Amino acid sequence: MKTHLLPVYQHREKILHALKDHSVVIVESPTGSGKTTQIPIILHEAGYDAQGIIGVTQPRRIATLGVSDFIAKQLRVVLGEFVGYKMRFEDKTSPRTRIKIMTDGILLQELKNDHLLSAYSVIIIDEAHERSLNIDFILGLLKKILGERSDLKVIISSATINAQVFSRYFNHAPVISIDTPTYPVTVVYDPPESDTEEALIAKILERVETIISTDRKAGDILIFLPGERAIKLCMQALQGSTVHKKLWILPLYGMLAKEEQERVFKRAPFGKSKIVIATNIAETSITIDGIRTVIDSGLLKENIYNQRTYTNSLVQDFVSKAAAEQRKGRAGRTAPGTCYRLYSKEIFSQRPPFSKEEIFRTDLSEVVLRMAGLGVKRFVEFDFINKPSAAGVASGVETLVFLGAIDENREITKTGERLLQLPLLPRHGRILVESIMKYPDVVVECTIACAFLSTNNPYLLPLGEEVEARVAHQNFQDEAGDFIGYLHLYKAFSESETKEAFCQQNYLDLRTMQEIVNVKEQLESIIHDMGAVVGSGGSLKDYLMCCMAGLIQFVCVQTGHNLYRSLTTDRIMIHPGSVLFRQSPPFILAGEIVKTTRMYARSVSKIEKAWIEELDPALWNGLKAFVKPQMRGDRASTKQTREKKESQEEGITFGKLHFKVEGHKGKKATIALDWQAIWDSQQQATPTIPEVRIKKGTRATIMLGKEKILSGISVSLALQYMMASNPKRSLQKQWHRFPAYYPSPDTIQEELPRFLDNAQHLGELCLSKKGNVLGFLTIVLDKSGKLYFKPSLKFSAFLFHTQEALEHLDDLLLIKDSDPQSLELNRVFDRLTTFLSMD
Repeated sequence: MKTHLLPVYQHREKILHALKDHSVVIVESPTGSGKTTQIPIILHEAGYDAQGIIGVTQPRRIATLGVSDFIAKQLRVVLGEFVGYKMRFEDKTSPRTRIKIMTDGILLQELKNDHLLSAYSVIIIDEAHERSLNIDFILGLLKKILGERSDLKVIISSATINAQVFSRYFNHAPVISIDTPTYPVTVVYDPPESDTEEALIAKILERVETIISTDRKAGDILIFLPGERAIKLCMQALQGSTVHKKLWILPLYGMLAKEEQERVFKRAPFGKSKIVIATNIAETSITIDGIRTVIDSGLLKENIYNQRTYTNSLVQDFVSKAAAEQRKGRAGRTAPGTCYRLYSKEIFSQRPPFSKEEIFRTDLSEVVLRMAGLGVKRFVEFDFINKPSAAGVASGVETLVFLGAIDENREITKTGERLLQLPLLPRHGRILVESIMKYPDVVVECTIACAFLSTNNPYLLPLGEEVEARVAHQNFQDEAGDFIGYLHLYKAFSESETKEAFCQQNYLDLRTMQEIVNVKEQLESIIHDMGAVVGSGGSLKDYLMCCMAGLIQFVCVQTGHNLYRSLTTDRIMIHPGSVLFRQSPPFILAGEIVKTTRMYARSVSKIEKAWIEELDPALWNGLKAFVKPQMRGDRASTKQTREKKESQEEGITFGKLHFKVEGHKGKKATIALDWQAIWDSQQQATPTIPEVRIKKGTRATIMLGKEKILSGISVSLALQYMMASNPKRSLQKQWHRFPAYYPSPDTIQEELPRFLDNAQHLGELCLSKKGNVLGFLTIVLDKSGKLYFKPSLKFSAFLFHTQEALEHLDDLLLIKDSDPQSLELNRVFDRLTTFLSMD
């Protein structure tokens, strides 16, 4: 490649002139201009490396490796000397390095020891348009540093996405726009017949078959899908298509091995069209030559952190207008192209101009810890380019207080200081700190756990070989749980003579396993440098006690069959990928709690009640209320209880009210309960506490006057429901006039108030539209994202569907950062919580 012909070189003098007169310069251009690899070389040629290191940050490891390798080859130097790179757990630099490519997290780590970045003459923030949390924090710190270092130069490199926001933030810094030759792209809107995944894949198959069969000049095809699962389904469909012999099908997503990702840059075999099926990783970060056709589902999956429950949700949504235009632009780099948008023009017009920044949808605990380490106490007042919500900052503070990293006065503690020395998320770092401070005989085991938690899942499930892969994975499992399985897998891999053959035989990703080994060894080295003992061979209890200390927010107790609860999250299920799936132990520890189709606990191990009490008595006191009495260890004598019940007349008494059990030989005992009378007894100054004397299995019938409202339900549920629900507000017949609701981050602020007004009736008894079925008013979320009301015959179904729908709304509000409406939604959550306590 003749690099001097790249578009960035036409602006070389303009960039250098602007940098001479300004501390900050913004460079915006589409992918393919050469700005990422050539600006560091332009600065080197201008002599900036004589004054200090030219530092370049990248948001992804794959880009860090690729950019450093390209620059080293262009300058004809050995990578690791004049040009080097540094990532978490991998440092290929030397004292002679003058151009340093690094992940943005590395620059943040260096800021801890060098607050003014005195080793650098220039900092280039590449891919700034992605607005990751690290990028936003770095920009805030650089703005502060520039007030003390007039000699430091900053270049913010961005795709043509809202570059003016950076200019305004840095006191109207100059923006240099680099144009690249582009060709016209025809846009065709072609939505599938329905909103299902099957219909989407069928539409893609139809479109590819048509293009390959009729258009010889179509070139290669880039298909955008939201995630790995959809990509694999699409690959499977295309491999069975009528034109499969003419296709070279390649996936592209973040968890794919580096070698697999690099295949997309190669030419297709003769006579075949290259079909790249990618997530949004192909929007701006990479350039794939030869693409003439883009098929865009318009979808992406975003990880949304729930600040209230400390859980993550993978939310699928349509992309912003800017992202859609970036996807379209992939088709017009080398020749005229076509972009097929598999959604309507109306949906595109309703999308927001830009994507929501990560700072509004992620866990802020790591950034808050770094701020505390830099002496910042007024976290909310830090000069972010976009200020996070007060709730988001408060959630980060609460997590750090849980971990003992900061105290109630927001002062960093000794534990917090040690966490800052570890290149890990605060929760994972806390596992190691606990082992260093209290359990030195399991430090090695804890480094292995942290290595697994900090990297991708090494277990592979190739298409068509899922069964064989799962059987192979069972070799490393342990009935005590996944955290012990980590130790078995690590031992087996490290002892294997041929690592590549071992991974092939056991369906493991070799690169991920090598990274796990590297992370574990780097952590041991850091701990050794801290002067701590790096011991191993301790007890299983000690190992899991350390894991619990870091993952304290993910300690869960069983509340039903395969249902668990943490302090802040209910209706958690063990993920099917865990060895403990279907086992339902009474107490578990999860590596993370993630909401996909359900709220799942992943990386799960058994723990014991005594361990929870030993770790944190306050934690046990908070969880104890949700634990079944027989698991709490505080049951009264079964014999005494039975004798007491048998000595009393069966029935239920509310003060002067008494309801007798009725039953006949051979039939189940039942008790009729007067709803209005029971409700009235609870409205007195001192609500009446019922005395219950019934045999196990007795069922209740709810009566209103002489009318049977609901029969055959448990007595406990009937009592709690009647004591909490006003009968005059129930039996809603107008619920079917409540409109359906299609929430999105764009419409939620307009339409949510009306929806929440209707949601105040949830859980009330209501008749079906035909008037012949009575159930609990439920909010239901369907596959298309529509919310609607309906009666559920089963109370458990009402709880499940309503919680799922409200959590979906909660996630959308986190995207929109709408605090007032979050408060309204919390009131509805409070009502649901009342019902959840009855289950």
